[in-house]
Amino acid sequence: MNENSKQKDLKLGDSFLIDVSRQKSSCLFEEGRQKYQAMQTGQSFGRYTIQEELGRGGMGIVYKAFDTHLKRVVALKVILKGEERDVQRFQRESLAMAKLDHQNIIKLYDFGIDPQPFFTMEYIEGFTLADLIKEKKVKPLFLLDLLIKVCNALAHAHENKILHRDIKPSNIMITKNGEPKIMDFGLAKTFEDSEKTLSKTGDILGSVHYMSPEQLNGKTTERSDIYSLGATMYEALTYRNVYHGDSTPDILFQLLQNDPIPPRRLNPTLSPYFEAICLKCIAKKEHKRYCDFKQLVRELKNFKAHKPIIAKKYTSWNTMVNFIRRHKIMFSAICFAFVVLVISLCVTLYALNTSQRSEEQAKVTLNETMKALHYVMVHYDYLQKDKKLGRLFTQIFDDLEKYGKSQDWSFLIAHVMSINGNERKSIEYLNKRIVNYPQDSSAYSTRGNLYQRLGDHKKALSDYNKAILLSSDNYFAYNSRGSCYLASKEYEKALVDFNKAIELNDKFANAYTLRGALYYELTQLRKALADFDKSIYLAPGNSSTYSKRGIVYASLQEYEKALKDFDKSTSLNSKDFDSYIRRAGFYTQIGKYKKAIDDYNKADLINPKKPVTYLNRGTAYHEWQKYKKALDDFNRLVSLRPIAISYRKRANTYNYLGLHEKALADYNKAISLEDMDVEVYIGRSVAYFWLKKYRKALADLDKALPLQNKNPKLYFYRAMTNYRLKKYPDALADFEKSAQLNPNNIEIYFNRGNLYFNLRQYDKSIADFDKLISIDQENINAYLARGNTYLQIPNLEKAKSDFRTVISLDPGNKPAYLNLGNTYYHLKNYQQAILAFEKIQGEWFAHRGLHYCYKALKKHRKAQYHFQRYQELKPKNK
Repeated sequence: MNENSKQKDLKLGDSFLIDVSRQKSSCLFEEGRQKYQAMQTGQSFGRYTIQEELGRGGMGIVYKAFDTHLKRVVALKVILKGEERDVQRFQRESLAMAKLDHQNIIKLYDFGIDPQPFFTMEYIEGFTLADLIKEKKVKPLFLLDLLIKVCNALAHAHENKILHRDIKPSNIMITKNGEPKIMDFGLAKTFEDSEKTLSKTGDILGSVHYMSPEQLNGKTTERSDIYSLGATMYEALTYRNVYHGDSTPDILFQLLQNDPIPPRRLNPTLSPYFEAICLKCIAKKEHKRYCDFKQLVRELKNFKAHKPIIAKKYTSWNTMVNFIRRHKIMFSAICFAFVVLVISLCVTLYALNTSQRSEEQAKVTLNETMKALHYVMVHYDYLQKDKKLGRLFTQIFDDLEKYGKSQDWSFLIAHVMSINGNERKSIEYLNKRIVNYPQDSSAYSTRGNLYQRLGDHKKALSDYNKAILLSSDNYFAYNSRGSCYLASKEYEKALVDFNKAIELNDKFANAYTLRGALYYELTQLRKALADFDKSIYLAPGNSSTYSKRGIVYASLQEYEKALKDFDKSTSLNSKDFDSYIRRAGFYTQIGKYKKAIDDYNKADLINPKKPVTYLNRGTAYHEWQKYKKALDDFNRLVSLRPIAISYRKRANTYNYLGLHEKALADYNKAISLEDMDVEVYIGRSVAYFWLKKYRKALADLDKALPLQNKNPKLYFYRAMTNYRLKKYPDALADFEKSAQLNPNNIEIYFNRGNLYFNLRQYDKSIADFDKLISIDQENINAYLARGNTYLQIPNLEKAKSDFRTVISLDPGNKPAYLNLGNTYYHLKNYQQAILAFEKIQGEWFAHRGLHYCYKALKKHRKAQYHFQRYQELKPKNK
């Protein structure tokens, strides 16, 4: 069993044999990882005495401490959490610092792992650059000298193949003598380090305000550090970050899409050359930045000496060029629309304001303008959804009504209004069209489509029915009505309509797409695939169809084809929100959570604050066991859509975080919103279980079972609850039922084996642990539990074998050494027992074991020493 597990069920035998802690279910019944406790002033930590806390972050705490051996004050950094990823990063930080020897980089003194991972470094009396910025006390000449020294230090780091990756004002200490010191190499990496293990976290490595665009994609280079320094320089010169936003996605969107505000607009007293150097450092494209820190040092020194520099001053021309570069398509569209609009409006205004022109001429001119608009909408696809173009032309619609028209343009006006997102205004124009042309089937089908977009399916169906009544060959109406039936899960009616639409027009790609979606819902995957193939053949440029076909391939476990389709979808339309959402769902399905999160983040940048993004990204974080990030997303989801599923998802995450009271409140809220999903009762039963309200937990599981009586998880949870209620026969019956439904669930055998152990039915206990090991031959807890059971029989040789197996799998496993020592003690092999206990010296139970061994060997002084240590270290309740 892992030393970090909470040892709730620890028992002491009569002869100081210590049972293995019985782990709970590894799903919601599993305890969290152990966290190290913060230390208090005056507390000893090895040879160091804690004087005060200096600061803390997500991974560790930094203390001011006194080294009692070398008699000096140091900064002591200790890790907070014992997760392997954090320990690796902690070790990497110390290794990076150990490689560096520069007067402007914090020096490393010592590193160790006992009693918890730590390292010490030089203690600096001073303040950070962030403190100066906060107080708005940064003088340009002081900053210039400071930056030259910092750049020299970073050049030294790069020469030693180390990237910092987290340069920011708070990581630049300034001594009382004004000397900068770079600190916090927690995200540092070597140039050749691929970081395969550590990058599985999905975390954004770095601080978003100082992160380069390529760092967002996980690609860091020397020039990434230059960007971070440039962002630090920008903040020191302007007292604000390069990009602002209400949330991290907002900031990342600006980082990728927007250009920074030139510093001189925020600080007019700033030298334009200093501004130019800063902007070159934070150029979005790497090749436009300085090639390395040596070049940047020369640049800063040249600027200080009033010599020519490489960077060019920022002008208004740069502003215009940047705008056009970012909006090429929009700029082209607006130019075209503007020309058409100006010509049309000039002619129109001329006609309206010249007394020699008749009102009839005005009508003709307006109608000519509408013809121009009609031409634009028909022949320029990318303008058909251009809201700006739509807004430009709506300005003449009132005049069109005022002066009359020789043609009815209601249908076209309605289309323009729908582009602007004004569906209700569009419906008003279609109403006029229908009044004037009551037999116009297309007007009804179009209005039905608008009602459907507004969520009014009843009116939408009424219009589709009318359209079909007026024109039995209106395939668009059949297709639209089918989509309405599909949304309301009336699958048989939907299929009839899609078949009819295809019969009327077998080249209508959208009908195949929608019928494919229907077949997918009916789990007729091969038929769905055939329809999506046909749709893509007819309309190969439709990105959405590729992503839908990708979902089908994923369901068929044809993952390579699925990924190929998802990639094709995003390559066709890099702004297709749905494509990123679907590919992210696929990545979640196959357990590639980092890629899933990347896609959800891209979707969030395209269309911020969409509930579906928070729902699915939160679910991905939850499955990835990143519960705090999942909670952030579910909190946003609840604020945007306070419906049952939102509360249920958040409640599940609260359970995993151990916040069971909050989970209970959310489950109750979900149930009050008529959430009858079986998962809500399962989740609430778990909350009750951890709150020790076992009877209420049992009641919820009893409610859930009739809804899913073939769900092995339900029987397993009920077995665990009956176990706590000491209803052992009921617990055993439920374990058996769960095992029948899911014979490969190792949690069943582990927990039932523990139950048999407590009932002293050791043969059955061993049989369950044997079964578990046959499924998972590297399960440390199973070997520990079986070894402990052999101790009780006793079969000491088999117990010894199991504990040795644990040590071979996990050389640092303390319970294995403890129980191995116990086994040797009972075999009267005291020397081997002493060797095992000495592996975990410092633990109270190890000293007790050593006391018994030395007592048996009649080495009384050593026995007495270990007895005293045992008395000093043992918890008060032992």
